[in-house]
Amino acid sequence: MAAIIAAQPSLVWAQTNDSSTATTVAAESNPAAQSAGTEGAKDSSAPSVEQPAKNRRGPVLGFLSNVTGPVGHMSDSVIAIGGSAKANGQVREAVVAIGGDATALGDVGDAVVAVGGDASARGKVGDAVVAVAGNAEVNGEVGDAVVAVMGNVRLGSNAVVNGDVVAVGGKVELADGAQVNGEIKEISVAQYPLLMPLKGAADWLRHCGLKFRLLAPQPGWYWVVVLIFLSLYALIAAAARRPVNGCVKELTNRPATTFLMGLLVKILLPIVGLVLAATGIGAVVVPFVLAAVFIGGLIGKVALFEFMGGKMLKMFGVTVARPVLALPVGFALVTLLYMLPVISLLIYFLLGLWAIGVAMMAVFSAMNRESPPRQTPPPSAPGMPHMAATNFTGQATGDASGAASGGIPPVSSVSAGTNMPEAYTLQRANFWERIAAAFLDVIIVGILITLVVHIVPPLRSVRPPQIISLVALAYFAGMWTWKGTTIGGTVLNLKVVRLDGQPVTFAVALVRGFMSALSAMVFCLGFLWMIWDRDRQTWHDKIAGTVVVRTPRVVPLVCL
Repeated sequence: MAAIIAAQPSLVWAQTNDSSTATTVAAESNPAAQSAGTEGAKDSSAPSVEQPAKNRRGPVLGFLSNVTGPVGHMSDSVIAIGGSAKANGQVREAVVAIGGDATALGDVGDAVVAVGGDASARGKVGDAVVAVAGNAEVNGEVGDAVVAVMGNVRLGSNAVVNGDVVAVGGKVELADGAQVNGEIKEISVAQYPLLMPLKGAADWLRHCGLKFRLLAPQPGWYWVVVLIFLSLYALIAAAARRPVNGCVKELTNRPATTFLMGLLVKILLPIVGLVLAATGIGAVVVPFVLAAVFIGGLIGKVALFEFMGGKMLKMFGVTVARPVLALPVGFALVTLLYMLPVISLLIYFLLGLWAIGVAMMAVFSAMNRESPPRQTPPPSAPGMPHMAATNFTGQATGDASGAASGGIPPVSSVSAGTNMPEAYTLQRANFWERIAAAFLDVIIVGILITLVVHIVPPLRSVRPPQIISLVALAYFAGMWTWKGTTIGGTVLNLKVVRLDGQPVTFAVALVRGFMSALSAMVFCLGFLWMIWDRDRQTWHDKIAGTVVVRTPRVVPLVCL
């Protein structure tokens, strides 16, 4: 409604004037109808608001601004959205303000309502006076009730209320001479402590929410939340210095790309959630994905604040010794922007997108840095003996550093005449590469489950967890046995290899697949184990004696 009014105000006025003119003409051409209308008005409890037709005005409307009904004219209604509404003259229907005060100085035929502001009536009101998250003040006659939710009710000496007077979370104040024909009810916060959060929400709604902004210059509890977030961001900046520096570097080098990456993640995240939910493992994976996005967003916001704060300080010729000192400046700038109506909501949304994109780009850059070009060992010389798989312990080569490094000697420490297993000559896959490959495989497993259920009707009676387990186990065990990798691993050049250099048999693949369930049972701790494990092995890798390596070339799935 607000958008239509703002876009076509002239059309609203034109329709209103035509309607009032048509009503006047009809009344003049039909004296009986005019007499009947006059009698109906006299019988009504609403105050008499008869005015000559030339002084009639249509609705007085306003969006994100204050509106005032003209003096000496009768308006159909006075309505303000995002502002205050004030009626200086008579109003045939209601005076309504959403996000501001509603004031009626003359007679009102219906009600006076304010949401997020004070409702005040000086003349005669036909129905009720209501204030939500504000005070209700009356100094005239009210046909029904006077209600204030999270506010006080004040009745002047000339107030006459024919209904009840109710104050929820406030008090009722009566002046000498005020008359209440109904009941007076006070529901205070002291009597009902549960109303305290509602009162805090009402304060924010009044000063911020209904004005389309996140913060307001007025003091309130929400400023305590601002200080808490500032402390949290400062703690992240001090504790996670390396990730924050990586994000700031990405912002400096590729500001537009980071924003577009955040937009892409925002679009794909619901789709990923739906796909995971359809496969049946969404209950396990989705919480970790959301947690990762949330933590990445916090780190990205810290980087954004430092980036913007540093730019602001450079504009004034100030150079900070440490980037973390620019954090309060950037935070203060964003906080000021959060006080602007409408714009604050847009800024909050854009900063959230940008923060996620910065974090994702920093992760990708870190993955690239962890993937140096592999140095191919020289070919074995003719007649040189091959090293057995059991000798890859560091001691067999005479290199004491092998045992200290967890049993993975560097390639340079091994004789050039040895044939080493791929587990020791190829670069180990990192956590994010394996997560990306697993994500692709989850989508493929979901498609396979759908096809299997439709192709084999008897399987429709089987419980979904059992179907998911069987199809997933068949897919992974079969692919590991056939090609040593899956479709997701093929896309990312990953391969499952054994530490002893032997091929991955079906028995090994089956054990690895079964033990993957063990890795997932304890809050996926078995999968996360590779993050801090020296050999980058998960629990099922350790049990099956396998690792995941990065191959120098794509493993073809189809050979013609």
